[in-house]
Amino acid sequence: MLGITIAMLLRGPIWGISVAVAHFVLYVFVLAPAIKALGHWWGRKNFLTNNATNLRVLAWLTGRESPHNDHHAYPSGPKFSMRRFEFDPSWVVIKVLLAFRFVSLIGERVKLT
Repeated sequence: MLGITIAMLLRGPIWGISVAVAHFVLYVFVLAPAIKALGHWWGRKNFLTNNATNLRVLAWLTGRESPHNDHHAYPSGPKFSMRRFEFDPSWVVIKVLLAFRFVSLIGERVKLT
């Protein structure tokens, strides 16, 4: 929402609406199916208890959902990456929000404070 608002302020409402529509189409019709299809077909498995896999390249495109195997192992956990070489971009954002005390961790969940 913030990105769309900034796009509207900087480039005008038509540009902002175009950005919103492009984001919606790409996420709903391209990235989400890619996560579901590729995340259950090809990649590494940290946990053998589920059939999902981890794909590093999708983590950068989706902002978080690529460590799919880790997500299935700990679905309510705030950090989806479990190994050092895996990257969870959202965890960086959560850590910054924790540092500024905008959120807090309660068990395995992030809660707004």
